[in-house]
Amino acid sequence: KQWYQRRVRGLSGVENLLSSPLEEAQLDYCWKRLVKGLPSNRKQARSGFAVALTSLLRKYPAIKTEAVMAYCRQNCLPSGHVSHKEVRDLYSGFAFCVASLSQSGRLTSATLQKEVISELLTILLKPKLTIKDTVYSVLVTILDSISDLGEIFPLFGEELKLGWQDCSTERLALISYFDARDASLVAKLVKKNWNFSHLHHPQNYEKVNAVLQKLVCEERIRPQLVTTLEAIVKSKHFSLKKSAKVFFNVLPSGDNKNTVMFTMSHLIKSIQETKINGFITKHMAEVLGKPHAQSPESVRFLTNEIKTRVSAFTSQESKLALAKSILALKPRRVSCLNQILSGLFASVSQESAEQFCVCLQEMFCSPDIADTKQATEMRADCLSWLVLLLRHAPAKVVFDVTKFLFVYSFFTVKSQLPEQPVVAVPEPELSKEITDLCRAKFNTCLKILSNVPSSPRPGLAEDGRFWVYHLLSSSLSLVTSDALTLIVDITQEEEWRLFWAVIDEEEGKPLAERTEENWAFELLFLHSGVLLFEEQSHANAILNDVHACYEKQKNSSTENWRGVFLDLLISLLSFESALLRKIAGTLFKVICKDLDSDGVSLIMDALENASKEIESESEDEDEGEDEENDEENESENDDEDEDEEDDEESEDEDSEDDEDDEVEGMQIDIPNQDDDSEDIDLSDADEEELKKEDDRLGPAFTSLTQFKKDEKAFKKEKAVKKVKRVHFQVKILDFVDILIEEVGFTAATMEVVPFLLKLASKPSSVGPLYERILSIFKGLFAMKSEKLTLQFDEAKKTAIPELQKVILKSTNKKIQQLASQSLFLLCKKHLNSPEPKKKKRKSSAGKAPTRGDDVCEVFRCLLDDLLGNKNTRVDKNLIFQLVERFADARAPVALLVTSYLTSDSSLFAKMQAIAILQRVLAFADAPVLSHADKMLSALGVLLSKLLAAYNPSPHHVRECIKLGIKVSAVAQKLESPAPALPKPTAKALEDVLSSDVAMKYNDLPNLAKKALSAFAG
Repeated sequence: KQWYQRRVRGLSGVENLLSSPLEEAQLDYCWKRLVKGLPSNRKQARSGFAVALTSLLRKYPAIKTEAVMAYCRQNCLPSGHVSHKEVRDLYSGFAFCVASLSQSGRLTSATLQKEVISELLTILLKPKLTIKDTVYSVLVTILDSISDLGEIFPLFGEELKLGWQDCSTERLALISYFDARDASLVAKLVKKNWNFSHLHHPQNYEKVNAVLQKLVCEERIRPQLVTTLEAIVKSKHFSLKKSAKVFFNVLPSGDNKNTVMFTMSHLIKSIQETKINGFITKHMAEVLGKPHAQSPESVRFLTNEIKTRVSAFTSQESKLALAKSILALKPRRVSCLNQILSGLFASVSQESAEQFCVCLQEMFCSPDIADTKQATEMRADCLSWLVLLLRHAPAKVVFDVTKFLFVYSFFTVKSQLPEQPVVAVPEPELSKEITDLCRAKFNTCLKILSNVPSSPRPGLAEDGRFWVYHLLSSSLSLVTSDALTLIVDITQEEEWRLFWAVIDEEEGKPLAERTEENWAFELLFLHSGVLLFEEQSHANAILNDVHACYEKQKNSSTENWRGVFLDLLISLLSFESALLRKIAGTLFKVICKDLDSDGVSLIMDALENASKEIESESEDEDEGEDEENDEENESENDDEDEDEEDDEESEDEDSEDDEDDEVEGMQIDIPNQDDDSEDIDLSDADEEELKKEDDRLGPAFTSLTQFKKDEKAFKKEKAVKKVKRVHFQVKILDFVDILIEEVGFTAATMEVVPFLLKLASKPSSVGPLYERILSIFKGLFAMKSEKLTLQFDEAKKTAIPELQKVILKSTNKKIQQLASQSLFLLCKKHLNSPEPKKKKRKSSAGKAPTRGDDVCEVFRCLLDDLLGNKNTRVDKNLIFQLVERFADARAPVALLVTSYLTSDSSLFAKMQAIAILQRVLAFADAPVLSHADKMLSALGVLLSKLLAAYNPSPHHVRECIKLGIKVSAVAQKLESPAPALPKPTAKALEDVLSSDVAMKYNDLPNLAKKALSAFAG
């Protein structure tokens, strides 16, 4: 792009120069300078000089063509001893000069054309010349401008008569060009020297292919061969399959990759016949494994083409053959294979899925790779592709693959299994990595099997039994087989016998007699039985608990078995198995409709305990950081103390030196009082002393390094535990979501809402936990009205006070909004519910309270805090939403807010009340207008106090007057008589006219006059 921009700027400069006439001397200098620049050693410069020369030749016909060619031959053809690079540059300059003459329309003379073509042909046929592409392009351009090739063709005769003998790509390109332009011109030559009457005869395929293979060896492909290859592909006499092989064997390598990609993309479009689509795709897959297809461009090109053609496959046999070809590729490219196989498996029919699975299973057992590491990679890919294939396979195939993975996950295979032929002794032996991966994929397959659509519940086979039951039933024969050995023997466990006793009892019941509880217990037993093979200790504990709960349910025990069952399900959420956690959620749906407040408390206690553990760990980390900081400060203080001691010692030494100076000739021998250890001066130490010092310090450094590693591992372990606890909380919140979705908004679920808000307010509730809580509330607010069964009177005793506390105390705006929305939901349900038949209660005034009064009462404490507390956390927008949503609550809210105008609250609170009243009046409700007298009276009192104050705020005065005007406007809009303006209020408005603040702000008198006139009329 940079060179292109520079050439554009240079060409613009040339055009500007050519816009004015040039003198003969200037013109002569210009074209000669441009010709001299053509053989530049810089490729971009050669192009620039050629473009400028073309423009100059077009502009000035006075420049003689013969003079330009003579000068070009003098400066652009090698003479004497020159290097290979100089030869390349000179020939390039000559080709560019001829191209400029051709583009400017100067090559019109037949004699000159023959001379130039002859010279270009000579250059083209020179061996080991790397600019043949450029020369050939110029030559073809000149030939295209000649209508009759009869006089020109003899120039090429000697070269073309050589035929297939040492045929070069240039010769093949030239004979293809002439054959395409005029087949009659070369008919005799082709028949005599190229074997057949036409060039693209099927018998010439091997020779054409041999010529094209030279391109691979030369590590480049030339653009001019696009025409040749197209002619070969489109020829009716040439086999399409052979044509495909021609250019599939010419794959990109070397430096000319962009040209190759263009050529291959251009040619691939020529073959679209469905009859050979399978052949082409299979051949492309085979080419992927060949050495000359190593470049990323080749792999990417072939992968995309295979993916495109696979979608058009109709024959399942072709798909299976292609899959086997791809799986057997060596070297293997996992990324491209995954892309191809994903598209291939997505279009596999259910009937053919079994054949694909068998193919992958056989490859897993015997990957035909001696190297253990490569065999491990191959097996890992086979397992991934198996799972990928199962998403489109029938249930029976999924079961067979699950059973296959079950064997290799928990058994050691000693010989081929007769009842399952695909199970064979793996060669080479399975690594621990593959065994662990088999278990992971087995759990994935088990999850797919458990979600198979069936009636009356998912995961059932045709006989009405769970697929998991059939899997475990088959394990009874597997554990006794001589071909297999259990990795961990569980057949002697008491829980194993207990498990089968319960399963046999449940399976003996008729389908019609089974309840939801029976299905739930059997499903939990079955998956706990699978867990026995993997985690024996956990599975034993779960089975014992499930059995105890099962006995209580079976014997109709007075104890609450659902509470025990729920506690067990919550414990399952701590397991790493995603399948167990999903099963826990499925089983929770069975019992959630019958949960009481104790059951809901279990869920909240589990959330609370997990939250406390996270907070305690966070506190311990903070304390640890504080201790480290204290130690650092202490070490700094110790360093300062040591510096002070050193200063004192130096002063003592100075004083001793002074005393020694006074005692001349006196020497004092000080005995050595050091301990046995001696300090070693390492600067004068020999190798033996240095080795001793290393041996002495080595253990200390080793222990320090190990301590740091242990500390890092400990911190990492704590972080992992913290993440697990957060995920555990998220999974419990899934229970809450299921509870609200299945049960609705009842008294039981309402207990959870305040707790969730408190949980979300905690500092530890961040990330996925916080997002999960928000999603629960989102589902709650979108709930249909028929699921809102909570009684309002009941909510006023428990839920509403808790929500009010959250709004009053929380500093998190998002949490406040959620609590407010919950209150709105309750109020909406109350306003839309039918009137009760019982007698209405009466207030102290003797008037029966309306539902609007009930709603206002819910928000009264929030309104009190907003208007009475200086440090309130309540936003007035909450009250705005209240009056916007509930028309029935506007009159009670207006009456309540009006009382604050005459109270002892702060001026700021009173102006907040004015803003709320203005919002209420904006809706122009008749019930609100019934309180107009009280509003105007309170307004007069407030306005009088404002005017009596020293330096009253004009904004406050203005808002008060606007409120009075709005009252009058509402009465006019409702076509009601304007309420009488109280005398104190009228006097306050008249006082505004003569006040000092009105003198400074001209709009205040006008507003006051407008208010007085509104009520006077």
